[in-house]
Amino acid sequence: MALNNLERYAAVVDRTVFFGTLAAHPGAVGLLARLFGSSQFLADALRRRPNLLAWLLEPPTMRQWLADDLEADLAQTLAPFAAREARMNALRRFKYRQLLRIASRDLLGDADLTVTTEELSRLADACLAEAWRLADATLRAQYGAPLDADGAETGLAVIGMGKLGGDELNYSSDIDLMFVYGADGETEGGSEGRIANGDYFARLGREIVALLESVTEEGYAFRVDLRLRPEGRMGPVVLSLDGYRTYYAERAELWERQALLKARACAGDERVGARFMELVRSVVYRPGVDASIVGAVRGMKHEIDRHLKEKGGGNVKLGRGGIREIEFLVQALQLLYGGDDGWLRERTTLKALFRLTERGYLAPGLGHALSEAYVHLRTVEHRLQILHEFQTHTLPDDADELGRLARRVGVGGSPARAASEFFAERPAPRSRRVRVPSLLALQATGFRDPERARHNLRLILEGRPLVPYEAALGRAMERLLPNLLDAVWQSPDPDEALNQMERFLAAVGPRAGLIELLAGDAAVLGGLARLCAGGDLLTQLLITQPELVTALADPRAWERPKRARDFRAALAPVFAPGLAVSEQRDRLRQLKQAEELAVVWRYLLGVTDIDGYSREMTALAEATLTAGMLLALGPLVERHGVPRTADGRFIPAVIVGLGKLGGRELTTGSDLDVFLTFSKDGETDGAERIEAHTFWSEAIERLAGALGDITAAGVAFPVDLRLRPGSKGSGFASSVPAAERYYAEYGDLWERQTLTRSRICWGDARLARRIRAMIRHHAFGAALGPRGLKEIAEVRTRMELELGKETPGRLHVKFGRGGLVDVEFLVQALQLKHGAEHPEVRRAATIAGLAGLARAGALAPDTERELTEHYRFLRRVSAGLRLLSARPPDTIELAGPMPARVATALGLASRDAFLSEYRRRTTAVRAAYTEHVG
Repeated sequence: MALNNLERYAAVVDRTVFFGTLAAHPGAVGLLARLFGSSQFLADALRRRPNLLAWLLEPPTMRQWLADDLEADLAQTLAPFAAREARMNALRRFKYRQLLRIASRDLLGDADLTVTTEELSRLADACLAEAWRLADATLRAQYGAPLDADGAETGLAVIGMGKLGGDELNYSSDIDLMFVYGADGETEGGSEGRIANGDYFARLGREIVALLESVTEEGYAFRVDLRLRPEGRMGPVVLSLDGYRTYYAERAELWERQALLKARACAGDERVGARFMELVRSVVYRPGVDASIVGAVRGMKHEIDRHLKEKGGGNVKLGRGGIREIEFLVQALQLLYGGDDGWLRERTTLKALFRLTERGYLAPGLGHALSEAYVHLRTVEHRLQILHEFQTHTLPDDADELGRLARRVGVGGSPARAASEFFAERPAPRSRRVRVPSLLALQATGFRDPERARHNLRLILEGRPLVPYEAALGRAMERLLPNLLDAVWQSPDPDEALNQMERFLAAVGPRAGLIELLAGDAAVLGGLARLCAGGDLLTQLLITQPELVTALADPRAWERPKRARDFRAALAPVFAPGLAVSEQRDRLRQLKQAEELAVVWRYLLGVTDIDGYSREMTALAEATLTAGMLLALGPLVERHGVPRTADGRFIPAVIVGLGKLGGRELTTGSDLDVFLTFSKDGETDGAERIEAHTFWSEAIERLAGALGDITAAGVAFPVDLRLRPGSKGSGFASSVPAAERYYAEYGDLWERQTLTRSRICWGDARLARRIRAMIRHHAFGAALGPRGLKEIAEVRTRMELELGKETPGRLHVKFGRGGLVDVEFLVQALQLKHGAEHPEVRRAATIAGLAGLARAGALAPDTERELTEHYRFLRRVSAGLRLLSARPPDTIELAGPMPARVATALGLASRDAFLSEYRRRTTAVRAAYTEHVG
């Protein structure tokens, strides 16, 4: 089957391009083999749209898509089409394209059962929402908006039932629906007059069904089943909220309460949906325990068994020990106890099993066994339906067909052997070959909390409760464990590394291939352990995007440092067509975080030193800043136009980076200190005109939000605007004349000192030259005298006392005695003193400044060389503390584990060796600082 489908696919594509794709993408062959050998209808879909193979091979495609992702993709798919028929065809193409993606992830083991069924359900939700929008728009044009008795607009909610409601949809499920509208009344009138709300919403419901079920040249979207509505086939298609309330209060039977356990508002009017769900909770979950429920549910199951016996056996859904028996058991317990225990009110069967076990309604062993059985049976059901998209639950009678089904499920061997093993009794779980080390062994090898370490190792080896490993994954974990222990023991903090590693491996889920990768690549595993030793900061990035480890395992991804243009290219997908502003912001954060992870990875593996690490982080920050400015300027230009002078010339601006950004010394967790300056005053040329000052002030403020606001995807970079020239009430931007006037009349020494680390990071090249001249004049125009040196020394002393706060038990690598700021203040003071006469000392980077001062004769060559070594060492300590999630940053508590963790990170033999080296270097730094500054 796989070979036949491969030949048929190759016949409709350019074979040269196709074979080139197979050679260039290692995953292409495996994907096509699984897809073509498991599903005829998906093989046909790919043959009809052969260009979808390239889409499937893109890394962003093969991740879990959330509802927002599907809605955005559907909107982009439908955008070129206005006619009803064209949109219906586009909707079906969207469905089959997404089915290809979801099934590929499922067959490759990149998604477990829960993720697969949830994505299938979200796909149905997206199609339902589009059908509702299209049908409602058509009817509103004909009859106007439906109004209630008070004249307020009301709407219809689409309620998903059964597998759709429980986020458990199959590849060929009907979607069980009910329709509910807010209130009776009449429409406001349209091209065809007015009608009663009941008639309007009945037509709307029927039109939604027709849009989904109608067969076009692209097939159908979904089959719809409305039989779970009140009175089934004999009842009205749609009822109002009051109609449902009356029916359930007077006539609802137990099976209807049971069906409502799965109810979920999937599309339509959200307010009506929310009110209906409130009603459902009161109908389904009643206080107290009604013992008659068990007998009634058992009676329903006996009736199903009787009908099934008449049809024959082999039904994986309804047969003895099948899916429905597990679901009925779960639902009976929910109906029994959910009224008093709100934790049991869960629509998804697997999650409900977990909650029932956690609460003690099921014994742990039984809960675990039922979960395993449910996952297996649902997988068999999926493999039955994925073949031809038939809604079947019956095992094939033919031995060869049964063997092929068994192979699709994962049973190895020939079809005949697989068929026999498919029904074989599973052997009792064998004892693990790998033993978890004893508490004494863990304590002896450096774990501070051996009991927690042993618990984490058990979770890694055996899986979390009610999330059992499949056989392949369990074997992969066994192979991983010895190497994992070696990597964790060698990390700066074995306890934290193991704790975070367990979180990461739990997030990886069923991806045995990823576990095999870690087990077979000591360098990747070692780097991951060092990264996990840093705590939540970077591990969380991997937990949200586990697939990044695969990219990091490819040497091409990290063997060479990246430059600014590489980072700009990496962030380009932020501006893909069709993304909303919020989606662009989230994508910017996700892409930046992925790139930052690779930068840190290179540093941890020794590909870059501390200077290279900081240069990469700075280049990434500049690329992110550029992307952020594009996001900030877009809405402003659309609304206000661009700023121009009175004679129509464009008013450009530049962004000046200060501090670590200016000196290219950023590390993980650094802020971006910036200010914006524009050339001259004027106003915009758009419909809503504003002054140039207002335009650029709002632009830089929007930039700070675009990068620094906390979203679901986190933060890109915090932006600090406090070092800008001007008073707090003068806005966030200043013109060049205003900045020159401020520095000339009000600029303090600390601002001159700040400008020694300034650098243009964005903006107009011609204006940048003018800004550099302004900065040179203010910072280096007059040599700093003894009084200025004394003022700098006084500020440094205050910083040491008020910010460093060192004690016999606490060190501060930045503000403490002989810390980073000693070197930086020494360089900046000497730059201000000698910069007027010696241009070579005017360097924003501290190490470059030291070299320039030595060339100018302001520092002895030996002093320059020693201070450079000391400064690099202190920066390595500071970066290590940040990567190890020290709180507060740059602080070393001597009584805690941090000195030993930093020693390991820096490659030093012990805690004492690190502290000895630290004190030696800070003492030397302070001596040089005292000699040259005071």
